[in-house]
Amino acid sequence: MIILSVAARAAIAHHAESTYPHECVGLIIGRIENDQLFGDDIITTPNRWTADIGLTDAEHEHSLRDRFYLDPRDYLRADREARSRNLDVIGVYHSHPDHPAQPSERDRTGAQGIGGDTGFVFLIQSVREATAAELTAWLLVDGGARFVETSILA
Repeated sequence: MIILSVAARAAIAHHAESTYPHECVGLIIGRIENDQLFGDDIITTPNRWTADIGLTDAEHEHSLRDRFYLDPRDYLRADREARSRNLDVIGVYHSHPDHPAQPSERDRTGAQGIGGDTGFVFLIQSVREATAAELTAWLLVDGGARFVETSILA
């Protein structure tokens, strides 16, 4: 379970709407107390997906609708900012434009490289026709083999 501040929830929705129809990505900063996650704020990061070498502009544009890349340098900058505020990076969020807030196989594979099987939380913000819809939270378990949904409290 993650206890997510109202401000963080609103900021995730706003970020997802502002990047629509592309996926957005960002980091959740907060605290871990007694194995409980508290998401106090977010740090937006650019979606640096560029691995579409050889695609046409239209194909590349479409790929941004279902892919994101979190640059490790952006993660390190966010981690420094979080620590300067006596907080930690506790998770990552991204959006699913015109798609349910359910993790894909690509999400699971990517999650292994971001937070692994460590209690790191993964939020997915669905955006339908440029309006934020459901927000879900997931934990990677069984050595990264699968996601399990966890609850979000305000």
